[in-house]
Amino acid sequence: MAFKPSLAAWLQYIVMVVGLGAVTLGAAAVGNGDPIVTMAPVLAFTVVWVILKLPLRYFALAVLYLVLAADYTPERPQSMFWPSPMFPFGKLLFTQMHELVGIGALRFPLVDGLIIFAIGLGIYRRATKSTIDPPVVPIPRPLVVTLTMSFMAIMWMEVWGIARGGDIKNSLWQWHQAAVLPLVGMMYHYSLRGPQDWPAVAKTITAAALTKSAVSTYFALVIVPAQGLEVEYTTCHSDSMTFIFAITVCIARWLERPKSGHAIRGILIILLVFIGMFFNDRRLAYVSLVGGLAAAYLFNPWTPLKKLVTRALIACSPLLVVYMLVGWGSSSSVFKPVQTFRSIIEGQHAEGELDYRDIENLNLIATWATNPVFGTGYGHEFLEPYPLPNIAFVFPTYRFHPHDSLLGLLAFGGWFGYTMVWMYLVVTVYLAARSYHRAHAAEHRTACLVIVGVIASYLNQVFGDMGIISYICTFEVAVASVLAGKLAMVTGAWPWPQREKVLGLTRAAPEEVPPSSATPA
Repeated sequence: MAFKPSLAAWLQYIVMVVGLGAVTLGAAAVGNGDPIVTMAPVLAFTVVWVILKLPLRYFALAVLYLVLAADYTPERPQSMFWPSPMFPFGKLLFTQMHELVGIGALRFPLVDGLIIFAIGLGIYRRATKSTIDPPVVPIPRPLVVTLTMSFMAIMWMEVWGIARGGDIKNSLWQWHQAAVLPLVGMMYHYSLRGPQDWPAVAKTITAAALTKSAVSTYFALVIVPAQGLEVEYTTCHSDSMTFIFAITVCIARWLERPKSGHAIRGILIILLVFIGMFFNDRRLAYVSLVGGLAAAYLFNPWTPLKKLVTRALIACSPLLVVYMLVGWGSSSSVFKPVQTFRSIIEGQHAEGELDYRDIENLNLIATWATNPVFGTGYGHEFLEPYPLPNIAFVFPTYRFHPHDSLLGLLAFGGWFGYTMVWMYLVVTVYLAARSYHRAHAAEHRTACLVIVGVIASYLNQVFGDMGIISYICTFEVAVASVLAGKLAMVTGAWPWPQREKVLGLTRAAPEEVPPSSATPA
């Protein structure tokens, strides 16, 4: 017998179609025909319906891919000369909602709403004991505490700064992404089951890196020559973290399980990603890559491969020294790596002058010295006892947002704020290190190495390029922290009384030892 919908079902369907059509027409009117705003209601309805039917991890992974792969509009992707096919997603995710829909109260980007929605859905499903999402592995209490401390310290810095006469409007832009990070961590805690979801996370971020590399390469090889442009970067600054993540995954996976399949696939991915990273031309990307590889080297036990690499480095060290000495003052392309390294050490400035970043750092230290314990609080500009070139014509609020976010946090938060905000990073690396040496699965050890590399990359990005106010950096570090916690619980790196029961482990029976008085037959 064929299925025949009831009258009530037909009425619900008609109401839904008519209502959705009316909302779409209203969005088109409000958005002046903007296709993004017009299609937003249909897209939102479809997304919500899918989310309510599927496990939360699929939604969380989709958000992760979009955040990393979409054009990151706050950093002027492609110097705003060319909107890539991913630009509409970036505009929808990162633009303040009141600018898109014209409702003044919606002063937050869509990505914030997605984070809160995911957290609320995760809490609701656990409260109602929904079977859509399976139970998730908990994370260690110290990680929960330090993530909470980070959020509370940022709120304290906001209150402290405003109480001291700070500018509340500009203060919100100083801390927003850093405060969102613990919430992103909460979202991935509720959505990721445990280390078994690590491969899906790695594939998602690698796919985003390949997407950004394709955009970078096309822009550099097609758009830039066609329009006769001169650009400093081809996607955005924060993409360095995504590129390094994908490269580190390929290298770490082969190191932990040297199979031909891992080698071939890894070399292909590394080449494709590196091309995009090369065109993006961010020096910090290379520093982060070296930092991640150094972390993997130090964490690895003395395997035959590590011994071979160590001996090769020692044997080649005289040649490397000569290469550095000869190339230090050379402009030949043969010594391009040396020139990049020199620019990192000395900066880019005229002979006998301080680099802009050096002067900015001196000003941050001077600002910190005025209140070394609690800092100035948010809402204040850093002091400028050492005059900087005036860049207000392109960046009016530059004194609220120093490039070096590490020193910036000391200036605005003092020792107290700096320690409280960053403590979770120490716990994350600690848990990853303990998990690495207790993990039996190669994939788990790979995850631990990548997590440490992500933290090293994040610190570089924060130190050199305002990484603390980037959603790209925020999402990658939050995912890394949550996975470090779940790995620690599963591997036994952190005590978990229910570990054996939940994972289905059984204790081996102790061997019987004959009494000392017994004599062998």
